[in-house]
Amino acid sequence: MAKFGWKSFIGGILLGSAGFDLLRSKEADKVYVPVTEAVLIARDYVMENVEKINARTQDIYTDAKEKADRYLAQKKAQCTVEEFDRGVDL
Repeated sequence: MAKFGWKSFIGGILLGSAGFDLLRSKEADKVYVPVTEAVLIARDYVMENVEKINARTQDIYTDAKEKADRYLAQKKAQCTVEEFDRGVDL
């Protein structure tokens, strides 16, 4: 394992300080704004599709539940009271 001395420590501080200055510069702002804009547009697109999918799955679930309830009601009507009380598989 390499040893890092005080020279490496000072070098890291200088590079870190230069990095912070670079991140705070006006040139960096020219990059941040379009990137942030793209992220916001993508988020809106994704959320719009999530809402559409959610609405469709709700419709599918409602239809399936209605059909299952009708099927179970029909099966219960066909079985006798004794079978129903014993819990015979429908």
